[in-house]
Amino acid sequence: MTQPPSFQPDPSRRRPRLSEVQNSSVNSEDDGVVSPGVEESAPQAGPKETVMPPSFAPRAKRVASAPSFTPSSPAATELPRAAIPSRPHFQPVQAPPSAPAGTPVSPRPRRKKKRRWPLVTLVVILLIAAWPAYLLFDANSHLKRIDALSGAAGTSGTTYLLAGSDSRGDGSVPDDTEGQRADSVMLVHVAPNGQTSNISLPRDTYVEIPGYGWDKLNAAYSYGGPTLLVQTVEQLTGLTIDHYAEIGMGGVSNIVDAVGGVNLCYDLTVNDERSELNWEAGCHDADGKTALAFARMRYSDPLGDIGRAQRQRQVVSKTVSKAMQPATLINPSSALRVERAGASAFTVDEDSSVLDVGKLVLAFRSAQNSGMTGVPPIEDLGYSTSAGSAVLLEDTTAPDFFAKLRAGTLTKDDLTPKL
Repeated sequence: MTQPPSFQPDPSRRRPRLSEVQNSSVNSEDDGVVSPGVEESAPQAGPKETVMPPSFAPRAKRVASAPSFTPSSPAATELPRAAIPSRPHFQPVQAPPSAPAGTPVSPRPRRKKKRRWPLVTLVVILLIAAWPAYLLFDANSHLKRIDALSGAAGTSGTTYLLAGSDSRGDGSVPDDTEGQRADSVMLVHVAPNGQTSNISLPRDTYVEIPGYGWDKLNAAYSYGGPTLLVQTVEQLTGLTIDHYAEIGMGGVSNIVDAVGGVNLCYDLTVNDERSELNWEAGCHDADGKTALAFARMRYSDPLGDIGRAQRQRQVVSKTVSKAMQPATLINPSSALRVERAGASAFTVDEDSSVLDVGKLVLAFRSAQNSGMTGVPPIEDLGYSTSAGSAVLLEDTTAPDFFAKLRAGTLTKDDLTPKL
């Protein structure tokens, strides 16, 4: 087969082998022949360097910080392996000296890279942490404060007095009566053993008011405001009030509306003109106005003040539960709305803060969940007095009941009204 001219092998164009090049370089040492036009130089001492074509010159091993050497030096033709430094991340892992020969050596673990949080994530975390702090600060700044505590020596446990004021000043209570009264009085006590109780003191309870003699409990508020009410309750129960909180009736309506209404239950159909409650027996969603009338109504209730106290606790409990739902707390708009409504509605003693109000709410909820709610034992709901019909407690002041309350040994039977 005839090949094209471009594929005909040309012996003169064959690439010489490396051995041929080395031999030819050795045999072609200059023996004194001088090329024309070049002067003969003096003979130089030492072996002449072997000049190799660039394409066939062996590449010298790159050795960092190795001693300089020439390719023609016999000692430089090959360096011992120990003289060639290795790169740091390729250094072989040596087995410990105490390990037997042939022990496999596991490679060093790679260092984990430190995770750096993106800036947006850090901002979000800071906002989430700062939001509750802002709500606490804002609520504390909107709380109203009043001189209410008696300064008496403290008793064991923690005692809160929560009063519902039916002030006529805000127009929330359609009543011709002037002034203000304690429309509801609740005593929340956390005993030293941890028992939490919520006791409703009927507003018409017949008690001895310091400096005024025997009268209805709510008259103490009319005579001397929160301070006299606190002193009267302390004298009745034998407990020192640690924190006082008061909420106006208009505030109850605003808080209920802020949480979006609550579901209330009552088994009787009512059309009460005084409280303006129109209620069909059963459970219904109530707005702020309806919830307020629900809590105030008593003349159409066969249980009078006892039934009224039960409905008041129901309104507070349902409102607190609705306010503490995750949907309310997570939503910034609803959380701020509830916080503003609650803080604006409360008046506390000068030594209390929004944290104390929060503890009161949690204690109230704990007592409600455990069923430790009720009224002191009542002897007569229509006790005739010079101040009108009043609620007479068992043995006038129910001393055994309040002794158990102080010790934290109350039972649910003690809280069941016996009429």
